[in-house]
Amino acid sequence: MNAGPLGEVSVGGLLSVNGRAQSNRYDASGPAGKYFSADVTDGLVTVAKTHGLLQFYLEAGAYNFYGIGQPASSTGTTISNTFGPLPIAYVQITPDKNFNIQIGKLAAITGITPLTDLITSSYNIQFGLDGWQQQTISRGIQMNYSRGPFSASVAWTDGYYSKRFNWVVGQLTYAPSAVSTIIVQGGGNAGHTDYSGPLDNSDFYLLGYNYSGSALNLFAYLQYQRLTNGAQLGNPGGDGNQYGASIDANYAFTPNYSISARLDYMAYSDAAPVATPAFYNDAGTVLQGNEMGYGPGSRAVGLTLTPIYQVKHWFIEGELSYVHAYHIAPGEAFGQNGNQPNQFVAMINTGFFL
Repeated sequence: MNAGPLGEVSVGGLLSVNGRAQSNRYDASGPAGKYFSADVTDGLVTVAKTHGLLQFYLEAGAYNFYGIGQPASSTGTTISNTFGPLPIAYVQITPDKNFNIQIGKLAAITGITPLTDLITSSYNIQFGLDGWQQQTISRGIQMNYSRGPFSASVAWTDGYYSKRFNWVVGQLTYAPSAVSTIIVQGGGNAGHTDYSGPLDNSDFYLLGYNYSGSALNLFAYLQYQRLTNGAQLGNPGGDGNQYGASIDANYAFTPNYSISARLDYMAYSDAAPVATPAFYNDAGTVLQGNEMGYGPGSRAVGLTLTPIYQVKHWFIEGELSYVHAYHIAPGEAFGQNGNQPNQFVAMINTGFFL
C-alpha cells in the first residue's frame, strides 16, 4: 500500500468501489440474490510505525471479500460478520532486525488471502475457490525470524477469529534466488472449539511457490485440510478432508497495464456432515465457521481472468470468472434452488491509493 511519511509514522489507505453481475443468483437477500449489484470494496486508512524497538500497525475502515463460487455479501454485512471496523491492530517489538514479536489482530499465517496490502497483494478482485478455507485475521501472538534466504514464523492464535486461543501455526520460507520463494505453512487446533465448527477444529497445510520477475509474477500452491466434525460437535458422521490447488499468474505488458489469470480446484471428502454447511445458500453465510463446499464429495473448478490498469494512484480492473461444480448435493450449489452447477461473474473495481 502506498504511504507517505509523517515523522516516524506513515499513513496510507485505499478507496475503491465495484460493480458486480452474476448468473444463477441465490435465493438470498443482498447482492447474493441479485443479478446486478454495486458496493464499496474498500475504504481503509492505515497508520504504521515501522522503525525502532516498539512499532505498530493499524488498519481501519470498510472492506469486503469476494470469492469465486461463493455468495457475495454487502460491505456492511461483511464488516459486521467478520472483523469489525478495525480489522488489523497490533504492536510489534523489534529487538533485532532479524527478529520481532507481534501481538494483537494479525494477518493469519495459514492462508494467502490477508487483508493487509489489499489490492497490491492479490492479482484478482475475487480470491479463489480454496480461499474460504483459509484464515484471514486471527488474534494472538506471533514471532518472526529471518536470516539470509530463510525466514520462519510461529504463532499462537484464535484460528478463525473464534476468541478461543488454541491454534498453533507456523510458516517456513526459503528463497533459492532473488525471484523465487518456496513457502510451507501448517497448523491446527490443539483442542476443540464448539464455537466455530469444523473449520476451527481442523489441521491446515499449504505448500506454495512464488516467482517474482520483471514482467511475470506467479503464485501456485497445494492445500490440504483435515476437518474435525465428529460426535464432540454434534455430528456423529465423522471427520472429513478438503483438498485444493491453485495457480495464479500476472503478466505486465507495460508499467501501467497487466493481466492476471488463475486456475483453481477444490474437493471435499464424502463425509456428509463435513461438506454440507448449514448456512451456505441463504443470507446467513459468513466467512468463518462454515465449510464452503457444494455438498458431500463435491468438486469444483474455477477460472478467473483479470485485466488491471493503473496510473499513479488511480487504478481500474475488470474480472471475469467461471465456476463449475460437480458431484453437488441438491440445494447446495448455484441458482435459487441451489441445483445449478455453473456460475459466471463479471466485476469491475476502481479506486485510489491514498
